[in-house]
Amino acid sequence: MSRYLLGVITQSLQGRSPAQHLIFNRAIECTRALLEFCIYAQYKSHNDATLSYMENALHRFHTSKDVFLLGLAGKKAKAKANALRMELMKKRKVHEETNAETWTPSKKLREMNASRDYIRHEIDVSKQLDADFNFPKIHLMSYWVEQIRRFATLQKYSAKRHEQVHEMNLKDGWNASNHNLN
Repeated sequence: MSRYLLGVITQSLQGRSPAQHLIFNRAIECTRALLEFCIYAQYKSHNDATLSYMENALHRFHTSKDVFLLGLAGKKAKAKANALRMELMKKRKVHEETNAETWTPSKKLREMNASRDYIRHEIDVSKQLDADFNFPKIHLMSYWVEQIRRFATLQKYSAKRHEQVHEMNLKDGWNASNHNLN
């Protein structure tokens, strides 16, 4: 799995500008750290060295995972970013109308490009501030090293049972409520 996932990310780097190489290198490092952690977690037996490698891989993953935050913006964050975009576009239009007579065509083009880049940057910052990694399974990984030290291995560890219990509780509650149309 690891060589396929890293291959996909590496392949997507082709044809990118040098400025984007830094972002892709961070994405590759994050993916690599996560895959290393998963591989170490699958060992049948552990010692202090493998557990420290596992903790190191998890730490590298958590320090570099923010490279994926732009894709995790929810509906509210996207709506807020769109409202910000409209506000910035109105300000840009007013600025262009007030200065259009004094600008040369090349100055107008430079101003439009600078404004477009500024708006994109502000939208990305807005989405990044409102996005988060609030996933239970990512949080559970922080306990694995401690669990391995206590119980020796995670070979039979599965979140499926907990998900089934969660779904059953939700369905029982929904069926017992007055929202059920059946």
